[in-house]
Amino acid sequence: MKVEASTSERGAIYTCPKCARELTLKKGAIVVAHFAHKPPTNCTWAAGETQAHLAAKMVIRDAFRARGYQADFEVEVLSVGGDRRADVLIRHPNGKSVAVEVQHQPILYDAIERRTLAYMAADLPMLWVGILTKEMREKSVSYDDGMKIEKYTIRPWEKWANALAFGELWYIDPFEGTVWKGDFKNHIIDVPSSSWYSTGGEEHSAGGYSRTSKRWKTLYLQGPYQIGSINIAIKYRGAWASKAFNLPKGQIAIFQAP
Repeated sequence: MKVEASTSERGAIYTCPKCARELTLKKGAIVVAHFAHKPPTNCTWAAGETQAHLAAKMVIRDAFRARGYQADFEVEVLSVGGDRRADVLIRHPNGKSVAVEVQHQPILYDAIERRTLAYMAADLPMLWVGILTKEMREKSVSYDDGMKIEKYTIRPWEKWANALAFGELWYIDPFEGTVWKGDFKNHIIDVPSSSWYSTGGEEHSAGGYSRTSKRWKTLYLQGPYQIGSINIAIKYRGAWASKAFNLPKGQIAIFQAP
């Protein structure tokens, strides 16, 4: 029987449904309630979990449950494209289920493509969501509709997921219960003009132009929106390929602002 850490009591014995080994219940006033594997362990379900990731899954689930949706987190999805464990599985009002994957670790193009294909093979539209970190907030500045990060190093999975969702990528602040719609634009570097004289007295000049940065993007974050106000739509995504990665064809899910 599946149980949740937030409603479980200390003293009972809990086991992992993946590896069947005993788990430790961790909960308190500061720590988000969760189960942890006892070391040493090589269970794949134990790898890479963070407090922000745990909180994000719970916040998304609870927000949609409050609106009458069926929602749960850590749901196994069986697929000929490779079994997956959905961070959050939400039953859409039209009867269609969608999966939400909260990405909190760097992954490369081939990994995110495989995971998305597994959901598509299970006929389960899904969307990728990033985590708005404290570091991102500290680097941001306000603008008309939200905030922006001028020198943002876009990670491979962000570039891939942004392209999959027709040029947008949502981020969740799990501790504020809000989401932000991200939009990547080219970061423009202004090269100031300068002039100097050679030893022969000849004047030289350089700069005085702008160029597109190859290293950075500018990330615009529109919001914040309360998670409970966000809608989910299902769209068809055609196949597309660039020099760096491929996008599969199939149904995907996207967040929509109120």
